[in-house]
Amino acid sequence: MKRARVVLVFVMGCAGASATDAPRAPDAPKRDALVPQSVPLFPSQTRITAHDPSVSLSDVDTCATCHSDVAEQWKTSAHFYASFDNPIYRASVIRFRAERGNEKSRFCGGCHDPALTADGMLDHDVPSGDLRAFSGVTCRTCHGAEHARKDGNGSIDLRVASIELPRDGDAESVARHKIAATPAPLRTAGLCVACHRVFLDEGSGNAHHLAGQDDGTPWMRSAFAKSFAERVDEDVPASDCRGCHMPREDAKLGDAAAKNGTIASHRFLGGHSWLASMRGDATQVERVRKLISNAVTIDVVAARVEKRDGAARPAVMLPSDAPIAAGDRVIATIAIKNVGVGHRFPGGTLDAQDTWVEVRAYDARGALLASAGATHEKSEPTFTPGTHVLRAVLLDDAGKPVLARETEKFRATLIDHTIAPRDAAIVEYALDVPSGVASPIRFVAKLRHRSRSLSVQDATCAFSKTTESRAFDEGFEKNYAGITRLNPCIMQPILDVGEASAELGAGAPARDASRDFDRAYAWAEGAMHVLGERIDEARAPLAIAERAARNDLERAMAESLLGAIDAKQNRVADALDRVAEAEKRIGSHPFLDRVRAEALASTWRDADAVPFFCAASMGAPRDDGLASELAVALGSATTLDPSLALEAARDVLVLEPRDESALRVQALALEALHADSAVAARDAWLATRTADDTSAIKARCSTNVAGCAAERDPVRLHPMTDLRAR
Repeated sequence: MKRARVVLVFVMGCAGASATDAPRAPDAPKRDALVPQSVPLFPSQTRITAHDPSVSLSDVDTCATCHSDVAEQWKTSAHFYASFDNPIYRASVIRFRAERGNEKSRFCGGCHDPALTADGMLDHDVPSGDLRAFSGVTCRTCHGAEHARKDGNGSIDLRVASIELPRDGDAESVARHKIAATPAPLRTAGLCVACHRVFLDEGSGNAHHLAGQDDGTPWMRSAFAKSFAERVDEDVPASDCRGCHMPREDAKLGDAAAKNGTIASHRFLGGHSWLASMRGDATQVERVRKLISNAVTIDVVAARVEKRDGAARPAVMLPSDAPIAAGDRVIATIAIKNVGVGHRFPGGTLDAQDTWVEVRAYDARGALLASAGATHEKSEPTFTPGTHVLRAVLLDDAGKPVLARETEKFRATLIDHTIAPRDAAIVEYALDVPSGVASPIRFVAKLRHRSRSLSVQDATCAFSKTTESRAFDEGFEKNYAGITRLNPCIMQPILDVGEASAELGAGAPARDASRDFDRAYAWAEGAMHVLGERIDEARAPLAIAERAARNDLERAMAESLLGAIDAKQNRVADALDRVAEAEKRIGSHPFLDRVRAEALASTWRDADAVPFFCAASMGAPRDDGLASELAVALGSATTLDPSLALEAARDVLVLEPRDESALRVQALALEALHADSAVAARDAWLATRTADDTSAIKARCSTNVAGCAAERDPVRLHPMTDLRAR
């Protein structure tokens, strides 16, 4: 009884804390059930709140009169090239419309084609000469957003109406213009999330609900959003979408909105190196390279040796003079860490991304022995044994990978090898040591970036040569005199965004111990993602990190991950002891409470886990994943009032309206409470739950597609190709 009262106190305090980054809007209440909303432009989630026929979303010239720098920067951006002027999108959306029908393409149009969507043009054939087909995301789209919802798929309430223009010398009119042009969502991450969170379902012509692009959720869970429930981490500066993608830039043309000579950049710079290259903009390509090279690190961090006689040595951190001999197999570990991106790296449309690892091995004389990933520069087989690509792979009904951005065919996500904020991934490469090799062997790893996969480029280039596509090119040139159409058939630039090397064998240089903590900790973070039976492998780098820790924070970082390993292995007492030691060093912390909660929940002690989930959630109120775990624990603790689980589930759904676990908890709680809305809640859960045939689709891929089964391993071993005979 005493325990139940303690739990109740924690829960009520937790339920009273807002889970949002802003007050809940009147049209975003805690709903009894997630049911299809009345959205006239469905499957787009955009709602038009006012529509003055005399006002066009395509009108940029009026704004450019005063905001010249903003307008010129915008013309270089992916927001300008968001619609039928972008040959990548054009090929995809026209194919989608042919396969699924014009009306379903509103799913695309809410974000890519606001002008066409608002005017009802996507329900019909789009005229190739109409300015609205080349408007993209214009000034009036963002500056006319009255409210942004977290649903995704363009979930903004958009006012298409006139905005009072300022008059020279009239300070009051300038003030009124600023108010009218800066609606509340404009300076929030929520406005970006409305389009940079995507889902597929029957409304978009897909067989079942499937989560898609989502840059908002990883950010809300990250240290950049001041959320620390994912790990104990350094206190990195807070930053949102604008902080990274709209940095201050010199206002060279005298923009009226400039402050101290600078303006928030409207280039919306991301990883769009191909788009910049199609425009012939080498300066923009270099901006992209600098942006992403500061975002990630790569390291040849460790190696283990499998001897000819079958004996295996423990992994050692590199460089190391551990002896190697002909016939040994060396397995080098590459660690890639996302240090500076607030979403997954790469982000955006994960299935179309093309960032990969290239590894080369040299002997002491500089002779090239072997490589992996080198051929990816010119060809893209589905799954190349030697190439690790940071991307997601989606499957169709037959279990075949869908590589050319054919969203209408998506049925299941096979893998996602992109990297969450402040997290790391490890990749392994196997080299069979040949005879006569001079020691030490040097491994060189590069992280290479191409904006879109070759499959996407080939499909885009082929479609650009059709009569239909060329008509849109001509329409673009008619509407934008002096701006050259984009050519998707030129080769994409390949950017080297990181490089590292290390040596193994007699004669290797001594290791720089001052870097041991950072390197070992990244290695450990990546090793946390291995299959469950290999999780103990993360203990070795954490032991190095513990010894190399320079302060209490770093010791707590290592100890807490060791506690997380114990929790994964159901070693509850060990996990609790570990985090208690970490807490002595740094005080209370959301991740420490989360490890406690997960350790207890893993052994069905849900009621005991609830106070710790609650404490962690209060310290990381934006983390929907953590809030979902709390809701599940409350729902599983049969001794507690189901209304508590319902309240927790509703808090999750404010952050992530289609969270499967929260929808399930909501449905079961309402059934237990005999609520009238229980049936609608169950229907909402069933509509978004993982499809029953997902496992079967993945199994078809493993059976029928070469390399698919191996690709499903989160830490795949890649063989290096012997190059000595070539």
